[in-house]
Amino acid sequence: MASAETTLSWLWGYFIPLGLLLLAWGGLPPHKARRVTPLVALAAALALLGYWSVGFALHLGGAQAISPDEPSLAGLSLLFPLVPHSPDWGFVGLSGFFLSGVEMTSTVFALFLAYAPLMVAAVLLVVLALADTRRWLMVAAGVMAGIVVFPVAACWMWGGGWLAHLGDTLALGHGFVDFGGSTLVLWLPGMMVLGILLLQPRQTVADPPAPPPAYFPLFANLGVLLMGIGWTGWALSGPFHTFDATWDWNRAAVNILLGMAGAVLTSQLYAWLVTGELESLLAARGLAAGWGAVLAVAPFTPPWAALAVGLLAGLTFALLMYVVEVVLRLRDASATVALGLVGGLWGGLSVGLLADGRWGQGWNGVPLASDAGGISGLFFGGGVAQLQAQLVGLVTVGLWGLLWGGILGFIARLRLPRRRPALTRDEEAGPAAVEAMTPVELASSADVESPSPLVDGDVITDAEMPDMLPPVVPPPGLNNTVS
Repeated sequence: MASAETTLSWLWGYFIPLGLLLLAWGGLPPHKARRVTPLVALAAALALLGYWSVGFALHLGGAQAISPDEPSLAGLSLLFPLVPHSPDWGFVGLSGFFLSGVEMTSTVFALFLAYAPLMVAAVLLVVLALADTRRWLMVAAGVMAGIVVFPVAACWMWGGGWLAHLGDTLALGHGFVDFGGSTLVLWLPGMMVLGILLLQPRQTVADPPAPPPAYFPLFANLGVLLMGIGWTGWALSGPFHTFDATWDWNRAAVNILLGMAGAVLTSQLYAWLVTGELESLLAARGLAAGWGAVLAVAPFTPPWAALAVGLLAGLTFALLMYVVEVVLRLRDASATVALGLVGGLWGGLSVGLLADGRWGQGWNGVPLASDAGGISGLFFGGGVAQLQAQLVGLVTVGLWGLLWGGILGFIARLRLPRRRPALTRDEEAGPAAVEAMTPVELASSADVESPSPLVDGDVITDAEMPDMLPPVVPPPGLNNTVS
C-alpha cells in the first residue's frame, strides 16, 4: 500500500478528466460545446453514482486477493472466477456494493477515490466522441461505461482478475501489464466508440479534406498539459495495482515528458508536410497520443525508448485520424477512436517490446525471490512471453469495448417513431415577415445554424435530415440571390 506521505496524491488524478474535457472542447464549435456541456455533466454524474453503487464492487470487490495480509481490505474479499475454485481466473468482484457496511474502512474509500478519476476520464472520452449523435445515446454510453464496461475490464487487469495472472496460468511473463491505464483510459473507450459509430450515419467530407479547425486552441493545449501533470501526481500515490512491485517514480515521470515531447514533434511534422502550416489542435491531440502511449510502459523502459514511443505515437495518430475522419467518415467529435488505437494499442504493445527488465519485480504477484529480472520485452532479451500476454489483454479488452459499443450502436440505429419538427422563429412569423427582411438580415440569418429537427427530444444527424424535411420552397417574390 502507499505510504502515509503520498496517500493524498490521488487528488492530482482529478486533473486527468478535467484535461480531457478541455482538450475536447478545444475542437468543438461553440454551439456544439453548449449542447454537449450539460450532457457531459449528466453522464459523468450518473457514471460516478453507478461506479459507487455497482462498478467499484465489480472492479475491486476481490482486492484482498492482491494484498491478503491487509486487514483493512476484509470487506473486499469476494472474487467470482471464470473457472470454479480457481482464484487466478477471477472475472468480477462481488463485494463492496454501495461502499456500505462496517468493513468499509478508510483504505477502501481511498481506493474508490484513487480510481474514480480514471473511470470518469474514460466516460468523458466516450461521451464527447458522440457529440454528433442522439442525446440519449451519449448519456447511455457514458453510464454504461462507468457501471459495467470500465469496472469489469479494470478487474481483469488491476483487481486480481485473470489477465493479471496470465503469468501464473499460461506462463506468459508477468501477465498483462499496464502501469498507468493506457488500456482502460484510451483503448477501451476508443473501441467502444468505434462499435457505436460504425453503425451510425457517416459524415460528409470536404474535397479536398482539411484538418479539423481549432476553436479554442488554448483550452486544448492547456487541457493536455493538465492531463500529464495530473497523471504524474496520481502515479506518485503508488496505485493499489502496483502493490508489492518495484518501480521508479522519477523514471516514470521523465519518460512521460519525453513521450509527450516526441509526439508533438512528429504530429507537427506531419501537419507541416501535409498543409504547410503548424496545427494547434493537432499539436494538442498528438501530445495526448504520446501521453497515452507511454502510460503503460513509463516505469519499465529507458528514456530513449520512451522518446521513440512518443515519436511513433504522434505520427501514427495523425495518420489514423485521417483514416477515421476521411476514409471511414466516422462522426468522432473528440478523436477518441484515433487516440484509443494509438495511445492504448501502441502503449500496451510497447510493454512487450521495450521493457528493459530493470524494474517491475513482483508485478502481478510474481514472487520477488524468483523475479530478479523484472519485466522484460522482446527487444531486451525477454522473449515473446510478455508480448503474448500484452496481445491477449489488448484483444480481450478491445473486444469487450467493441461488444458494448456494437450493442448500443445497434439500438440507436433502430427507427423510432418520428414527430413533426418544431417550427423555427422565421417559419412561425410567416412568409410576410421573411419578405420584409433586408438582404443584410437574410444573409446574417443564413449564417446562423438552425436548430436540428427533433425526434423524441433527440438531435437528428445531418445524414438523416433529407429523409425528414420537405423541399424548401422560397416565398413568392423573394429574390433567392443575396449579394
